[in-house]
Amino acid sequence: MSDLTERAYLALVQGGPPQRETLAARLGIDVNAVDEALDELAGLGLVRLDGESWVPLPPRLTLEVLAEQHLRAAAAARQGSEALGRLWAQQSPLPDYLEVLTTTDSTIAAQEKLHREVRTQVMALSVGPVGNGAPELAQAPGSAEAMQRGVTYRVVYSTHILRQPTAMALVQQAISAGESARVFPNIPCNLTIADNRWAVLTAPMPGAERLHGLVILGGGFLDALIGVFESFWALGVPISAIPLDGAPDGGPSESNRHLLTLLGAGLTDESIARELGVSERTVTRRIAALQKSLGARSRFQLGVQAARRGWL
Repeated sequence: MSDLTERAYLALVQGGPPQRETLAARLGIDVNAVDEALDELAGLGLVRLDGESWVPLPPRLTLEVLAEQHLRAAAAARQGSEALGRLWAQQSPLPDYLEVLTTTDSTIAAQEKLHREVRTQVMALSVGPVGNGAPELAQAPGSAEAMQRGVTYRVVYSTHILRQPTAMALVQQAISAGESARVFPNIPCNLTIADNRWAVLTAPMPGAERLHGLVILGGGFLDALIGVFESFWALGVPISAIPLDGAPDGGPSESNRHLLTLLGAGLTDESIARELGVSERTVTRRIAALQKSLGARSRFQLGVQAARRGWL
């Protein structure tokens, strides 16, 4: 039942006014809305009209019958899914746990569905938009709402994304919302895994006019992809949230935090310089300045000291 219908039933059970006008005033809604709620309750068998008064009825038997109906419907849906799956397998060269997405719209829809229906956790690898048909860089639709529902997110980003200010701002926005993020060089694909049950995969396709993808519904293939994610996660360098002022409590500036992240990800000075858009000499000088400020004699010690201070 709807939230309003539930509120109306609880009000009646707890000794609320049985007349519709008074009940509407108590709930802070108009009479038409109360009429809709009472009609829904009457249809469920949870209230009856006695003259001008609405009387609540015991819920247990009614709701047990309703629950049993839903269980039968769910069982029928599973049977239908299995039957249609067998039919699909007979007609398709692909196994029934794989679905090829051949249009941009279907690929985006699959990704949105994953974030909308996930229940407990998301694990993801991200290289950003892929293919000519990919949408503009943006936070995954539905991911913010999923985190608000309590879904945990672990994401490993490719280092080239972090060179883009817009991308870095989106990453920081996601971290602030509760995402755990890491960075690693040369992530090979976009992979999103929901609840260890199913996944959506897209890979870079230079020159492709459409965004293609693959849905994996369980099986050994999905287990292998989960292992791939966990390997990247173990090797990745954590990205922490950057406060608005950029350098609280003597911490690093945003640019130096970015530099430390790239350094911890294993990039060479030359690669870091390309990522930051500066000269290699500038990178070397900034690393030396950071080592001096933390009393680190080597880059390894610099990473350890930065991690201890919560800079990574």
